[in-house]
Amino acid sequence: MNKTSHSVSISIIAGGLAGASESFVTYPAEFVKTRRQLDASSSCRKSSSSFTIIRTTLQDSGIRGVYAGCQTLAISNALKSGVRFFSFETAKRNMTPYFSSTAWLNLTSGLCAGATESVLVVTPGEALKTRIIHDAASGGHLGRLSVPHLVVHTVRQDRLLSLWRGLTPVLCKQGTNSAVRFTTFGALRDKLRDAWPEKMGGATATMIAGAGSGIVTVYASMPFDNVKTRMQSISHSGSMISVAKNMLLKEGLLVFWKATTPRLVRLTLSSSITFMVYDYTLKLFDILSSGPNRMNAT
Repeated sequence: MNKTSHSVSISIIAGGLAGASESFVTYPAEFVKTRRQLDASSSCRKSSSSFTIIRTTLQDSGIRGVYAGCQTLAISNALKSGVRFFSFETAKRNMTPYFSSTAWLNLTSGLCAGATESVLVVTPGEALKTRIIHDAASGGHLGRLSVPHLVVHTVRQDRLLSLWRGLTPVLCKQGTNSAVRFTTFGALRDKLRDAWPEKMGGATATMIAGAGSGIVTVYASMPFDNVKTRMQSISHSGSMISVAKNMLLKEGLLVFWKATTPRLVRLTLSSSITFMVYDYTLKLFDILSSGPNRMNAT
């Protein structure tokens, strides 16, 4: 992370740009992951492969079908990333005097960021995205609605609290995501720069560390993601424990890591994109705020 202290608004703007950017680039992988998770919840048959889902969706609905729900996720991720980076930086700034270890400071700050973004942004955004993808699989029309209309439709049909269905697994997933991602990213980037200071300067270390943190994050949080998707499917009900128990008894332990590959592709790319866009946005603000002297110096 950039070590320069930045204002609240700059942290939110940089995080929002980072979240929106990675959403548009990686959404097809998110679409495939969610479809595979939902396929398994609708019957006991083996779910379709990622390639089959992409091919049939393109044949039936074109590229627009693959990006069903992208608008909702992009808005959610922009807000989520803004909240995440702001919460992380705020928690880190306030808790620095109480930690002697940078790793533990990043871990605790990441947990705070994950909990905050889960309640405010992630759970409603994921609930709407899952609803659209589930509806699109049966030829529905929810993907054509704007985000405000989709929210109104969902609240009218299933009440306001349906937007927070699956909050518990989302809290677990996002807490794990943020804690593991920030901790792993910081540790990897520092080690890379210490080992190869000449080759790992600037964006190179950020990109590699971001990808590495994405891989670790996927395997750590995948069980919560699978349970969350089942809970947020249309007309589904049940607590996190009951849903997880039902999945385990009917489909075995490996069901909690179902659709890992598309999520691995997405989070590996998204981690790199998010951290790079965030760092570059902060650097751009630094250059603009320094005025003519900095511009002349460069």
